[in-house]
Amino acid sequence: MNKKLAMIGAGVVAGSVLLMSSVYAGVGSASGYEAYKTAIKNTASIDNVTHTVKVSIEDNGKPVIQVASTMKTDGERSSGSAEISLPGGETQSLEFFHQDDRQILKSGSSDVYRILETDNEFRNRFKHREDEAKLHDPGFSREVEKVIDTLVGNLKNDVTLSQEGETKEIALKLEGGRIPALANAIGSLLIRESGRDHPVSPRANADNPLGIDLSSLKDGLPKLTEEIRIDAVILTADVNADDLLTEQTAEIRVSGKDADGVQHEAVVKLEASLSAFGATTPDTVDLTGKSTVTVDFGREAGFGPRR
Repeated sequence: MNKKLAMIGAGVVAGSVLLMSSVYAGVGSASGYEAYKTAIKNTASIDNVTHTVKVSIEDNGKPVIQVASTMKTDGERSSGSAEISLPGGETQSLEFFHQDDRQILKSGSSDVYRILETDNEFRNRFKHREDEAKLHDPGFSREVEKVIDTLVGNLKNDVTLSQEGETKEIALKLEGGRIPALANAIGSLLIRESGRDHPVSPRANADNPLGIDLSSLKDGLPKLTEEIRIDAVILTADVNADDLLTEQTAEIRVSGKDADGVQHEAVVKLEASLSAFGATTPDTVDLTGKSTVTVDFGREAGFGPRR
């Protein structure tokens, strides 16, 4: 997938995956731990669902990033749609449609619909990866689960599990020394790396097929370089009567200094909800009479108008 599109995924979609992974590695009283694992497995098997995700970042009490998205997926019909709002001057927005084996993008600042076209090599490579995932040995997943269970260790005592009606409420709060050293080390490395400047393809910058300025996401992040520490991780999850995740929240508090020695206290918050299980209908767009442009998407590092 193109790096620009992947960045959006990392900002608003992958947040949900990171939340699942973090909670999965941290919760663990026998009942709460097993309840959450069951909910993750059940929810992952649903390919028709509506996701709503909100991510915000505060730096020294000042809001610097707010991203929101609503995604509708229907795996059986290989269709999906998304609406994403991003920071940057006036709020930016992006619409995405996956219909009729085509991916279509439209920014809120333009009337042009961009149709992403991939070459056969790219499509075959992507399909091969999908087939590999479908044929993945379930025994391997069980072995990974055993490893995670072992690594959880005493953190199993930090989870709380309560039930109100048919809803199970799972919560985890880790602060200071309760945060595993390995998790803190990896988190610090990722935070430091996210603040670095990386070279971008000149072609990608020139074409900007998304029609939005993604640099506002990176520019808004605190540029922490020294004494980076994860101070607290607070996670909650709601599980319904069908053992499916319906609500998830995460708050991660990070401190550190930038290159000038200025101290920063950052708070990352994520709210995710899942609904309309098995009853989601992705949005579609009728391109008749609309302005469109076809964009090459595949082997090149960046986007470029079709020639």
